Amino acid sequence: MKILVVDDEAEIVEELCGFLERRGHDVTGADGVEQARAALDTSLPFDVVVTDMRMPPGNGVEVVCACRQLPTPPVVLLMTGQAAEADLDNALRAGARSVLWKPLSLRKVMDALQAAMLPAPAVT
Repeated sequence: MKILVVDDEAEIVEELCGFLERRGHDVTGADGVEQARAALDTSLPFDVVVTDMRMPPGNGVEVVCACRQLPTPPVVLLMTGQAAEADLDNALRAGARSVLWKPLSLRKVMDALQAAMLPAPAVT
């Protein structure tokens, strides 16, 4: 799976990228919204984007929206340690598939990635 990991905390990007690479995934790290947009514009299509919610000066909703503009949008998983319910609702409405709570459980990350490859549930 080709995965983009986006977080303004370098340690999280390094740890998550290393963990996913050791499991055979092709992983790219980005330190914020602008670097994520550059990766989305210049790399082969990503299957999944795992993005933090709060990354001043931007946020995860901006990453979700950038992904939705691609010809083949990746599945987007949102990471957060703290977020208002309205912010999470906005991200999910914008197209994020699910939320991973920090501190991250690597098992939950793997479960979310497996679920990401399933068809999206129908919206009614």
